[in-house]
Amino acid sequence: MKDRYTTRSPRKQLLFYLEIIDQKTHELLGHLGDISKDGIMILAEKPIPFESVKAISIKLPDFEEFTKKSIEVQVELRWVKPDINPSLHCIGCHFVKLNKEDLPVIEQIQEVIGFA
Repeated sequence: MKDRYTTRSPRKQLLFYLEIIDQKTHELLGHLGDISKDGIMILAEKPIPFESVKAISIKLPDFEEFTKKSIEVQVELRWVKPDINPSLHCIGCHFVKLNKEDLPVIEQIQEVIGFA
């Protein structure tokens, strides 16, 4: 049986790094590095303290394809590792609360600004 950490959908890297905002503090946590229907990777200048669940907003680009300015989700921080750029950290997150209406928005993000 596969555990929940090894079963995941493919993530898509992005041409633009969208802002990730902490809903509680309204601070910029970092930028969206990649996304899937299961989670995201955040590129951050400083490590984010691990909490069981963090409420975040993903700011969407001002493109005609997007009818919303952001999506609000709750994520569980799963891992952190250094980025190839030594001043950044890669932080892997799993969606624990995502509105069903936002699944098509995630697909739009992948299609419109994804490349790999």
